[in-house]
Amino acid sequence: MKQTDADPGLSYREDEFVGIYGLEQQYQRELRGKNGYQTLSVNAQNMAEKVIALVPPVKGNDIWMTINKNVQMRTEQAIKDQLNWLHRNPVQGKLHKDAITGYAVAMEVDTGNVVAMANMPDYDTNVWNAERLPPEVWAKIEGYYQNGTINDISSGVSGNGLKSLIYLGSTIKPLSVLIGLEEGLFTTGDTYMDKGIAYFGKDNSSSVRNSSGHVLGPLSPAKAIQESSNAFMVEWVGNALYKKYPGEGIAIWDKYMKAFGLGVSTQSGLPGESAGVADYLDPKKAGSTQAALVHASFGQKGKYTALQLAQYTATLANEGVRIKPQLVSKITDPDGKTVKQFGREVLDSISFHPSYWKEIKRGMNTKVKAFDGFPYDFARKTGTSEMEAFGATRDNGVFIAYAPREHPKLAVAVIIPEGGFGANSAAPVARQIFEAYDQEYGLDGVPKKNVPESRVD
Repeated sequence: MKQTDADPGLSYREDEFVGIYGLEQQYQRELRGKNGYQTLSVNAQNMAEKVIALVPPVKGNDIWMTINKNVQMRTEQAIKDQLNWLHRNPVQGKLHKDAITGYAVAMEVDTGNVVAMANMPDYDTNVWNAERLPPEVWAKIEGYYQNGTINDISSGVSGNGLKSLIYLGSTIKPLSVLIGLEEGLFTTGDTYMDKGIAYFGKDNSSSVRNSSGHVLGPLSPAKAIQESSNAFMVEWVGNALYKKYPGEGIAIWDKYMKAFGLGVSTQSGLPGESAGVADYLDPKKAGSTQAALVHASFGQKGKYTALQLAQYTATLANEGVRIKPQLVSKITDPDGKTVKQFGREVLDSISFHPSYWKEIKRGMNTKVKAFDGFPYDFARKTGTSEMEAFGATRDNGVFIAYAPREHPKLAVAVIIPEGGFGANSAAPVARQIFEAYDQEYGLDGVPKKNVPESRVD
């Protein structure tokens, strides 16, 4: 009898479906169970003689996702509706018909549970169950068949070629100010005089302006976040960090980015997850080390995924504690018995003075029309990142928020490539996500679907 160390029950038959992507690939071993098989004795001529053992098949386990169906469906619909709106309503004086993709992730601040992860446009994954994939079907899905919230490969392409790894834009500014405070570049009591432009480089030959050239006047660090001052970030963070650490400023910046999950894996475990692209690590491409730091300070030198942005937002909400995004809450056997439970998992922690966090929370208070009438005080930051494609500058909408501001429950990140200002393109999607979560779980701990409507006689 021939002996082997391999478990025959784990060998795949030709007619078996195999998880090829996402959670099905990640948890393939748990989901598939084991095939049944017979152990046979053979004679010298290698002919079977008799059955020695009969091993029955074993059913696979079940995985229980953290995704909430109702929140997920509303998130997907919100992105579709918003893309359609951008195609028909001028923003910044123009239509945004090249905004044809959108990404959103909603992650619980206390547990890390991902309740929504939307990559639009989407497709029917049952196409993979066919014996062969028709060429015309592949032609329709090849640009977005993967998950654009975690990677940049075949994950959706905007009308002008931008994929799903997008510069953060002004959503980096809360962290920029934290770094400036921690490094002693300024204090919470300092006032910056914003003139609408900041200079840097040899003989101050290079400059960066605020959006639309706005002159914002005297700014506290919190007000610099709220008013989204590029000049503040350039002069008091990027340039100041370069001067404090000659030759080492980029390494210092990178250390803080990684502590907040930007430039490292979120540890979700999803196959193919990108760690992002830190363009600031290439000073030659940026023009100089100083230029790399200057542009990174207001969000133009780091490309990250929607899942990374959601984890970053949750880290802001958790005041420096970075937790793992959870997509599975538990695994149960065929009898329903829990064989593994997933819970809050801390990946990293960085400490700042409590006064710094108060300053950041005050600053994450940008006026966003899409949230008019929203019943909760919440922390937020809009962003509009600029990226080159086909010889022109494209504006991408980015938005991050967590709610409520005190004792936060949910962190949300939305990216709309080529959507224009984040307040107009990405924020309306986030509003829908928060409302859906409030219905299901309650941002105040009370699910609104269980609250009877007031009766007016």
